[in-house]
Amino acid sequence: MERISDGLRHLYENVHRVPAFVIPAVEGRTDEAPVLDQSMTWGSILPAVWGFMLAARARGLGAVWTTAQAPLERELAGVLGVPYEEVMLAAFIPLAFTIGTDFKPARRIAREEVLHWDR
Repeated sequence: MERISDGLRHLYENVHRVPAFVIPAVEGRTDEAPVLDQSMTWGSILPAVWGFMLAARARGLGAVWTTAQAPLERELAGVLGVPYEEVMLAAFIPLAFTIGTDFKPARRIAREEVLHWDR
């Protein structure tokens, strides 16, 4: 959580330097929707945005999925001309060229600790 907080703080302090933001949107709202409807909505937007972020990375661009739009979603939708009652702003993604290329795999929990068969 400390690393997440540090990253959020860094973004907050440098948001004015970000050259572009991607704000993916999806038709419909999940605010009061049943779990099945929520899963179908998020199950359609997440893979699309993830694919975009992977394509950006392949071109030397860095992107990070944030939910920074959530507290002000209605206001942001108004600024962007998006009909809030009909369309949900799913994320707030800063997009920029990366500084350096020192990328490495994230630390992961051992597969044996999270993958189980028949239990």
